Amino acid sequence: MYEAPDHSSRFASPSRFASRGLMVLAGLALTVACIDVEGMDPADPARGPGELVGNGNPITDGNFPGGFDEPPAARDVPAPTEKPIVCDAACQSYCDSLNLTNPVNIGTCTSLWGVGLPSQPIDRRQACRKLYADMVGRFPTPAEVNDICNKQDWNETVKALMATDEFVLVHQRRWADLMLYNNRTVNVERIYDMDNLVRKVYQGYVPYDLFASVAAAHPVLTRRYDTPGDRAEAAFKLFLHRPPYEDERSDMGRLYSVWSNGYRDHSHLGVVPDAFINYNCTQSQEGTPDQGQCTSILWGYHELALEPDNRREKSGDQEGLMWSGYMSADEWEQVQLPGRIMAEQDGFWEAVVDDVLMQYFGYDYGTAVPQARHELVKYILDNSADLRSLHYAVATSIPYLQSSQGFQESEFPWAFGPLKQAEPEIWLDSIKRTTGFQLGTCDHRISHPEDYLDPMSEAANGWTFALVNNSRWIINEDRELVTDYRGIAQSLGGCPTNEISGRFTTVSILNTAVQESFIAEVCDPALTGGGSDISILLPEGMSRDAALDGDIAQDVVARMTRLFYGREPTESEFAKAEGYADQCTPKPCTAERFARPACFALLSSAEMLFY
Repeated sequence: MYEAPDHSSRFASPSRFASRGLMVLAGLALTVACIDVEGMDPADPARGPGELVGNGNPITDGNFPGGFDEPPAARDVPAPTEKPIVCDAACQSYCDSLNLTNPVNIGTCTSLWGVGLPSQPIDRRQACRKLYADMVGRFPTPAEVNDICNKQDWNETVKALMATDEFVLVHQRRWADLMLYNNRTVNVERIYDMDNLVRKVYQGYVPYDLFASVAAAHPVLTRRYDTPGDRAEAAFKLFLHRPPYEDERSDMGRLYSVWSNGYRDHSHLGVVPDAFINYNCTQSQEGTPDQGQCTSILWGYHELALEPDNRREKSGDQEGLMWSGYMSADEWEQVQLPGRIMAEQDGFWEAVVDDVLMQYFGYDYGTAVPQARHELVKYILDNSADLRSLHYAVATSIPYLQSSQGFQESEFPWAFGPLKQAEPEIWLDSIKRTTGFQLGTCDHRISHPEDYLDPMSEAANGWTFALVNNSRWIINEDRELVTDYRGIAQSLGGCPTNEISGRFTTVSILNTAVQESFIAEVCDPALTGGGSDISILLPEGMSRDAALDGDIAQDVVARMTRLFYGREPTESEFAKAEGYADQCTPKPCTAERFARPACFALLSSAEMLFY
C-alpha cells in the first residue's frame, strides 16, 4: 500500500500559496462581496467567494518538467502472468537506468518494463483521438489530426490542448456534475461564481488546496445540503474521496453549523434559494467563542466564531440570519476552515491524483499502480499545487498514449492504452462539428433555463431572458429554447439537471434506438430530403449525381472515414465499399445514394462510441 511521503518540505510550497491567498483575503476584510445587484451584467452574473481569489498572475508559467519519454524496451526477463508483481533490485536498477522524466512512467516502470512487460506502440492518430476526447470534449477533425497532433513531440500537442477554452469547459462541466449545479436549489449567481473559480484553477491562477478551501465552503455546496453533517460528508467525498467516519462527520459538521438555507428576494431573479449565515457560534461577553458547537478538535483545535451586526435580516423567514452575499473577505476566510483542514491530510493529495488518473484511464490506476500515485503526489507538490501539472504529466505518459489495440481482459490493464465509452456530449459535439448538422447545446450552469423564459413564471423578465440568451443555451427567433440537444443527451445520461443525482452511463437497447434515430436525422439514409449538406459527406468537387462505381465509392468512404474517425480506411473497408457499390440499387446509383447510407453506417459504429 502506498505510504505517504513526508510533506514537511514539499507541502510548504502549496500551503504558502494558499496562506498567501488567504492573507490577501484578510487584508481585504473591509471588502464586501456581491452586495450590489443593480445593473448586474447578465453575461457575467457571478457573485461569491470565487471573486476574491485568483486575480493575480498564474502560479506557474505552465512549463512543467518531465513530459513525454521515448518508450523503453521491456527488461529481458520472463514477464509475470498474475499478481502480485514483485520488482526486485535488478528491476529497480533497470528502471533507474532508463532516466525516465515523466512521473507516471517512473512510477509505472516497476510494474511494467522493469518486470519484463512491454508497453504497446503509440499510434499517433489513435492517441490524438483520445487526447481530444479527454481534453477538448470531442473527437478531432482531420485538420486537427494533421496539424495539432503532428507536432514533433507530444509535449507540444498536450500544451496546445490545455491552452484551449474547451479544456477549461470540459472540467467546468465535470465540476458541475460533482457539485450538482441546479438553479432551483442554489442561486444561479453562486453557480456562475463557482464555475468561474473552476476556470481559474484550470488556467493556473489558483492552487488546488486554495481551491478546495473556497469550494468546500462555497454556497453551491452549503446550500445544496440541509444539515451540517451532510455538508461535511459532501466535502469529504469531493476532496478525500471517501465518506467520513462518524466522529469525523460530527466534528467537521460543527464547522458547517454556521450555515443555514433560505430564500432571498432578488431584484432581477425574484425569490432565489441562497445560503445564509446564522450566529450559533458568537463571541461571548468575555470575548471567547462559545465552546463546542462550532469547534473542531479531531485535526487540532479549530474555533469558528462570527459576530452578528446590522447586516442580519430584520424580518421574515430569515430573520436574524445574514445573507452570505454580505460576507466580508475576513468572514469568508473563517468559514473556509473545513477545506483548509482537509488540504492538510495526506489523503487529500492522493485523492486529487486518483481523480485525474481516473479521468484519463477510466479505472482506478492509482490503486492498480500505487507507485505512479506516489510519484504524482510529489509532482503536484513540486509544481506549486498547480492542478494543470497533473493533467500534463498523465496526458504525456506512455501508459496513457499507448495503443489499446489488442487489449484483452488481463491482470495488467496498464500494459495497454485505456479504452473508454464516450460521454453523450463527446459523441454529440463530434457529430455536430464534423457534419455541420444544426443542433442546440446544453449549459451546465443553468439546469432549468425554462424557469427564466416561461412567461407564466414569476421569475421571467427581460433580465432573465438576457441571462439565458448570453449563456450557452440557444434561443430561436421565436424566443423559444432549443432543446433538441438536451433531449438526446439526457436520454443517454448527459446534460443532467441534478435534481437528486447527476450523470449516468449505460449501454442499452434504448440508447441504441435513440442514437440510431438521431443518426438517421443527420445522414438521411432513406433520402427523404433532410440530413446534413451532402457536400460535407462527399469529397471536394464531387457531384451528388455522379454515377457510382468502385472508385467513387472508395473515395466517399475515405472522405467520411477521415472526417469521422480521423484515420485512413483499411483495405478491408475499401473492399467492402467497392462491393456495396456493385450491390447498390436501383441502378444507376449516384454518389449521394451511396454516401448517405454509408454516413449512417459509419456514425452508428462502435468506433464513434468508444475510444
